[in-house]
Amino acid sequence: MRTPPRTSTARTARTGRTGHTGRTGRTALAALLAAAALAVTAAGCGSAAEEAGGGSPAGDGGGGGVTVTHLKGSTTLKAPARKVVALEWTYAEDLLALGVSPAGVADVEGYGQWVTGGPRFGADVRDVGTRQAPSLETIKALKPDLIITSKVRSEANYAQLNEIAPTLMFDPYSADGEYEEMRATLKTIGTAVGRPEAADTALKELDAKIGAAKRKLDAAGRGGTEVTVARGYTTDGAAVVEVLTGSTIPGGLLPRLGLRNAWRGQADAYGMSKVDIEGLKPVEKSSLLYVAARNDDVFATALPKNALWRNLDFAKNDRVHALDPGTWFFGGPYSTARVADEIADALTS
Repeated sequence: MRTPPRTSTARTARTGRTGHTGRTGRTALAALLAAAALAVTAAGCGSAAEEAGGGSPAGDGGGGGVTVTHLKGSTTLKAPARKVVALEWTYAEDLLALGVSPAGVADVEGYGQWVTGGPRFGADVRDVGTRQAPSLETIKALKPDLIITSKVRSEANYAQLNEIAPTLMFDPYSADGEYEEMRATLKTIGTAVGRPEAADTALKELDAKIGAAKRKLDAAGRGGTEVTVARGYTTDGAAVVEVLTGSTIPGGLLPRLGLRNAWRGQADAYGMSKVDIEGLKPVEKSSLLYVAARNDDVFATALPKNALWRNLDFAKNDRVHALDPGTWFFGGPYSTARVADEIADALTS
């Protein structure tokens, strides 16, 4: 990771509303494990949400079926899904983390541009249109066993998708916390595709990478550092800054890295606060970490032209750090691990 207007490719990529870009991928589907392996075990820092995310084998022997819960209730599959279409990049990344190549993904090209953590799609993965308006015809032609989408994309056409194939809907921008939502959803998808153990493994690997990043920060004496995480872009010729609150994935990572989130502003529907330069005054004593597109880095171009910006303490004292433009704040375990690495690198270099 929020309803962005138009103009900024960065913002467009995140929300995928009118005027926003997306991502995609490629590769054939791997054969999946049988339902006998569908025991759900909490991984890493197993929260209550994560424990509840896995679903279960269908009752009475189930005949190899599985039942999972999501925003629309519970869905029972006759067997773990083998042919899956992902209409949100987060869930496409989740599938890759589970060792599953999706049959189709919305906006494959966009995924390749913005979601740079983790493996790439293979050539067999079909592009099914944009994330905001996927082609139902193309999806139907793939004859999927399962479709995975998000509330922000598919609330209006959920019934149509569910007619094509059983459709799971999640909310990656959960107000309860996007980090915990990401973990719980990965486990649910792992159950749906017959790979709960792979979900556990992916989360354990993520926890190990977060732990390594924390140790790096501690060794450099950066433990307890107050941090502000933001993203910036240009809209209608003006610089826009969005600060990430504690409900976002970076916000959930900071305490796990031994850092403190300086920002206490009101969150929008995507967990961010849109601010002007004056709005950054309360966090000027922190270190500012940001993501911006290489061709639209307002933190390095537009903002320094403003005297208010130049007088902010973090600007005057070189505590403004650019994270790699490919750092995706709204993804799955690979993207989250990359966020942790980028934060640790920025504060220790």
